[in-house]
Amino acid sequence: MEGRKQIKTDLQAKAAKLPAGKKRVKFSAGSGLYLLVNSSGKYWRYAYKYNGKRKEASLGVYSPNSNRHLSLKEAKSAVQVVKDMLTEGIDPNQRKKEQRQAEASKAQARLAEIEADTKTFELVARQWHATHKSTWADKHAGTILRRLENHVFPAIGSTPVAHLHKSQIADVISAIVQRGTVEMAKRISQVIRQVLEYASDKGLIDAIPMGSTKNLIPKREVKPMPSILEPKRIGEMMRAIYSYQGTFVVCQALKLLPLLVVRSGEFRAAEWSEFNLDDAIWTIPANRRKLTKAMKENPKNVHLVPLSRQAIEILRELYQLTGSGRYVFPSVRGDVRPMSENTINVAIHAMGFKGEMVGHGVRAMFSSLMNEQGFNADAIERQLAHVEKNKVRAAYNRSEYMEERTKLMQFWADYLDKLRKEPIVG
Repeated sequence: MEGRKQIKTDLQAKAAKLPAGKKRVKFSAGSGLYLLVNSSGKYWRYAYKYNGKRKEASLGVYSPNSNRHLSLKEAKSAVQVVKDMLTEGIDPNQRKKEQRQAEASKAQARLAEIEADTKTFELVARQWHATHKSTWADKHAGTILRRLENHVFPAIGSTPVAHLHKSQIADVISAIVQRGTVEMAKRISQVIRQVLEYASDKGLIDAIPMGSTKNLIPKREVKPMPSILEPKRIGEMMRAIYSYQGTFVVCQALKLLPLLVVRSGEFRAAEWSEFNLDDAIWTIPANRRKLTKAMKENPKNVHLVPLSRQAIEILRELYQLTGSGRYVFPSVRGDVRPMSENTINVAIHAMGFKGEMVGHGVRAMFSSLMNEQGFNADAIERQLAHVEKNKVRAAYNRSEYMEERTKLMQFWADYLDKLRKEPIVG
C-alpha cells in the first residue's frame, strides 16, 4: 500500500495530501481500508476478496466541508457492514448494483403510475421536457426539470391538465413571488406557458388556462453588467492591471482579457491547442461556445478571434510557463483544470474597481467605444459572437468580417495602449 504512513486519526486523514508529480496515492488505514487521494478529492476504499478475486468497495468521500463527508470512524463502520455481507456470501459491489437497479425500477414504476392516471400536469410537463431536452444543453434541461419538481409539481402536478384553472396557476406564481424570487417566478411562468401550449398542440386542452402574468410579477430593475466606459477611467484600469502584483498567470490573464473581449467562460478555459500564434488567430470550438445543444454538436460553429500584436506578445510570454499543459490559464490547484471563474473578478476588485467593472464588462466597454469610433456595427457584433435576433437578416448575413475584424482588434489594442500610456488630463 502506497503512502508514507498509516492513517490512524481523522487529523491524519485531513492532512493527507497528493505528493508533487503523483496522480493518485493510497494511505492505509488498516485491515484493507485505505484513503485514496487524487486531484479531485479523497475517497475511502476497502479492498476485499470475493470468490478468490480481489475487489474494491467504494465507501464514501472524505470531505469535512461536505454533507457527504465520511469520517475515519464512519469508514470503519462501513467496512464492518461490508464484512458482514461477505460473511453472508454477498458481494457488496453486486448488492450496490442491485440497489441502483431497484431504485431505477422504482422510478420507472412511478412514471408508469403517473401515466396510468388522467393526463396530469406533471405527466404532460415531463413529456414536453422529454420532447425538447435533446435541443437543450444538459445543464439547462436539468435546471428546467428541477424548477418544475421544486416549485410547480407539488402544487398542481397531480391535477389533470384539462381541469387546471387560471387561479391555480396564478397561485403557483404568486407563491414564488412572495418568497422573494421574482426572476424565478418569471422563468417558471414561461415554462408553465410552454407546457400548456404543448398540451394544446397535443389536443389535450381546448384553451390555455393562463392569462398575462404582468400583474402577478413585479417588474425587476435591470442592472447592466458593471463596465467602465469613460476613456480616462479605462486608462486608469489598464495601468492598474499592468502594475497588479499577482501570480504571473493571473497578471497575463488580466492583460489579455480586454484584448480578446470573449465571454468569461470561453476565456478562462482556453486551451493552447486552439491557438495559432503564427497566423494570429484563436479558434474557439463549438462545444465551448454559448450555443444551443444542437449548434454545439456542429463542429463548423467555431468562433474565430483575430489576435492583435499585443495579444500575441502576451500569449508567447505565457506559453513559456503554461505551454506544456492543456490550459492557457491553469488553476493554482493544478494544471488539470482551468482557472477559477472568480479569479478575474477578485483581482479586479482588489485593484479598486469593485462595483465598476467585472471580467464580462470588457465586452460592453469594447462595444461602446468601438461603435463610437465608427467601426461597422455588424463586425463588432460578430466579434462579440452575438446571435443576430432578426432571423431573416441572420439567414443572409453570414459574413465573418474577418478582414475588418482583424483591423478592429488591432485598433482596439492600440487604443488601450494609448489610454494606458498617455493619461488623459482633466
